[in-house]
Amino acid sequence: MYDSNKLKKAVMYRNLTIAFITTIVIGVIFLMWLNVFISKNSEKNFEIIGSAFQNIVNALKESLTLQTSNIDKFLLNNLQLAKTLVLNLGGYDALKSIEKMYEASLGDAGEVFVDIDVALVDLNGKVLSSTGYHSNVSELRFKPLEPSNEQIPKFLTFLPNENRLVFYSWFKISNNEFLTFVLYPDPRLYVNLMKGLATLKIGNTKEIAIYVDSENRLDISGKVLDSVIDTGIKDKTIVRRTTSVTLYKPYVLSTYEGLATNLYLKVTFDYINYVYVITLIIVLFILIVMIFTYLSTRSAVAPFASDMTKLGIAVREVGNSGILPPAGTFNLRDTQEFYETLSAIMQELSATLEELEATNEELEKAYNEVSAKSEEFRRLLLNMSERLAMIAEGYDEDTGQHIYRVKLLSRFLGEKLQLEEEKLEELWMFASLHDIGKIFIPHEILRKPSKLTPEEWEIMKQHTVLAKRILDVPGFEGALDIALYHHENYDGTGYPFGLKGEEIPLIAHIVKLVDVYDALRSDRPYKKGFTHEETLKIILEGDGRTSPKHFSPRLLEVFEKYNEEIDNLWRSIS
Repeated sequence: MYDSNKLKKAVMYRNLTIAFITTIVIGVIFLMWLNVFISKNSEKNFEIIGSAFQNIVNALKESLTLQTSNIDKFLLNNLQLAKTLVLNLGGYDALKSIEKMYEASLGDAGEVFVDIDVALVDLNGKVLSSTGYHSNVSELRFKPLEPSNEQIPKFLTFLPNENRLVFYSWFKISNNEFLTFVLYPDPRLYVNLMKGLATLKIGNTKEIAIYVDSENRLDISGKVLDSVIDTGIKDKTIVRRTTSVTLYKPYVLSTYEGLATNLYLKVTFDYINYVYVITLIIVLFILIVMIFTYLSTRSAVAPFASDMTKLGIAVREVGNSGILPPAGTFNLRDTQEFYETLSAIMQELSATLEELEATNEELEKAYNEVSAKSEEFRRLLLNMSERLAMIAEGYDEDTGQHIYRVKLLSRFLGEKLQLEEEKLEELWMFASLHDIGKIFIPHEILRKPSKLTPEEWEIMKQHTVLAKRILDVPGFEGALDIALYHHENYDGTGYPFGLKGEEIPLIAHIVKLVDVYDALRSDRPYKKGFTHEETLKIILEGDGRTSPKHFSPRLLEVFEKYNEEIDNLWRSIS
């Protein structure tokens, strides 16, 4: 139930919830758009930076390529003498002499080269002996290959574990040795360009880094390990994090006979400022929507709530005095019309109430008379049922006690089974009529003291269906069920129809158990009655004629649970 204040709160909460959810959905859509925007914007800016880097790489390759003819002349001028020195002198002394000889004419190789080393290298790139920096190097970044043509091999790469650019050229001395010349370009040729590119700021660029390998950066002198490059990237790679995007791409600097030197461009874009701004916008938007929803809902609900308050006061007045107060002024036309209609109805009800009060006494008197007649008829019906039952039992001297015991114990079991009140009433009134059909059984069979013949037993079993002659009338349906089916067994071995399980009406099955119990305990001309304990054992365990399979497991469970009370009730009537 809502009062006006609760109604206003309920409507307010609902509208605010809808507004909040709508705002969240819009915010999520906006964030999804932002994610797409970040991806596209990052790739667009990366292409710009990548294009600039490619130009630098091309310019660097071109500046060194222009020196190719000079390098060839420079190396060939003294090559034969160099080979002779290596073959005759061998070792470091020969290499040192060759280095001095070539250093004297280094300018002939081109203005871009500032130093030269000479080394002996095997097929696997292992440095056997060397001058200068390479005397500290165990092996090169590559394995020297014999040229497939007559051209002098040239390969541009970086020093092992360093970011210094070097120019290699080699000549075969023996089957396993190469005389290798190492030319050092002036670092100013490329370092300043790389550092300049690293300081470039486009859009949301956070960092531009140029790597020689996974830990040697070209734009700075230090070593910085990068796990992505360390995995061996071969094409553009994108790494997305919460507020940043990092792109990688390899660029070829030099190739020779399957050998390649790459430079790796890494650019990180940071969008944390976008997230701050967008979050602030979303929060402000939510606040504005909440405030607007609150104010608009309040102004819309207020007139309706006011009318409901007035109606509530009017209804309480009717409850207190029975009179509807004069109609006031309502905000809504529908409420006004409702109130006027209610007033008209109240006037009609008042007139009708007076008429009802005038006839109430007569109705109450008639009801009391009917109730008295009904109770008198019930007592008469009960008395008649008992008398009919006594007739059916053949006027045994113990008939009255048997009838009452069956009634009492049947109702007791019905209560423990939690039957409806109507079924309990049927047990109390009609349980005594279970053998009413015996009226139609010949007296000599009914009173025979000895065992019945098979033919006589078949006649005796007919008392169940013969009960229909008396009980097949309106109002005695329960009595007919009891009389017809109280000899049916739960396992289907009973009579007259061989019903089994739930096919047997429960009230008939209850009377069957009580009838068996009472028969076992009662004295007969041909037997002495059993004790309660003996009877309980026969019913629960069987004795050849009676079997627990004849009864519902649920009914047996209740019977066993309350057997002491049943014994007390039976003995109280005996």
